[in-house]
Amino acid sequence: MQSSPVQQVTDIIQRSTSILIALPNNPSTDAVAGSLALYLMFEKMKKKSKVVCNEFELPPHHQFLPKSKEIHADLTTLRKFIISLDVSRTKVDELSYDIAGDKLNIFITPKSGFFEPRDITTSASEYEYDLIITVDTPDLAALGKLFEDNAEFFYHTPIINIDHSPSNEQFGQINYVDIVATSSSEIVFELIKSINHDFLDEYIATSLLAGIISKTKSFQSSSVTPRSLSIASHLIEQGARRDDIIKNLYRTKSISTLRLWGRALARLRTDHNGRVVWSVLNKNDFERSGAQERELEGVIDELIVNMPHAEIIFLMYEQGETQAGVIVNTTRAIDGQVMFRDFSPTGTTHYTSFTLKGASLTEAEQKVLAAVTTYLAAM
Repeated sequence: MQSSPVQQVTDIIQRSTSILIALPNNPSTDAVAGSLALYLMFEKMKKKSKVVCNEFELPPHHQFLPKSKEIHADLTTLRKFIISLDVSRTKVDELSYDIAGDKLNIFITPKSGFFEPRDITTSASEYEYDLIITVDTPDLAALGKLFEDNAEFFYHTPIINIDHSPSNEQFGQINYVDIVATSSSEIVFELIKSINHDFLDEYIATSLLAGIISKTKSFQSSSVTPRSLSIASHLIEQGARRDDIIKNLYRTKSISTLRLWGRALARLRTDHNGRVVWSVLNKNDFERSGAQERELEGVIDELIVNMPHAEIIFLMYEQGETQAGVIVNTTRAIDGQVMFRDFSPTGTTHYTSFTLKGASLTEAEQKVLAAVTTYLAAM
């Protein structure tokens, strides 16, 4: 009889010694929080681990998360190149090296006689990590250059795929994908509880609760379930710092973000009987508010919280005279990746982003609305 996914994951983690935790490009708070909870658990298990996300920059509102500075922006030293010298006939007296241009020169002086080319062999060491865990990642391509530059490593190393999205491509050797869960952090909670419930201390509980709160918009979204509320209650009992989470995720907004939020509200539009809500921001909005593109996540979060009945919420912003960026949030029943597949979207089923080139802001808005209308008509 086949064991459950959580048992399979538990077994392979117990057998592993060095674990890489990989995050997608532009990871959600849920992905960041869930990965840090895993990192903290592996510390308790005395296992080597590393969290990596391509070109990651820690957002200010994530700095409160325990071990948040342990997320690395690149992957280095996966394998060592080994040069072996046969010293059975003569011993080494001196070893040195230098780098001349693009060449590394290694100088080996024998104690007697000389070394020949046949005495030298080369090889590669085993990979540094014997297990990969992806969190909140729909497919390997979502890892960006982390996967592109190390494809052989990903193809030769077992992968545990942790996600809650129905659009996940099930790319792992073990796919711990629970589409009933509200967040990947909820799944990580079940895993940690299965391995050792005593690991759920204040720090791990805080990370997991942050992931759940972020995905449920502080339990105001339609995705909230009795199970997610029960898990959240349990995490608070274990010491999760709920007030810190709410303060950092929702109450700590910069003046520039608030100004941008005001401009987005001033242009708020609706269609399809309130099912679709959106706003459009131009370059002047960013200049007048002093905001950066990275602050758009906070703006769309406010739209999600304050428009609980909307099924599709998108924010469009000007990137150039003929280029527009789009961020889209959809409810559980609507697949943003499918709806906007003609625009090569990135992200997840319910949090999607893409760029429209060769179109003004008005033209881009019309294209997005046409895609939305076509999708809803086919439902």
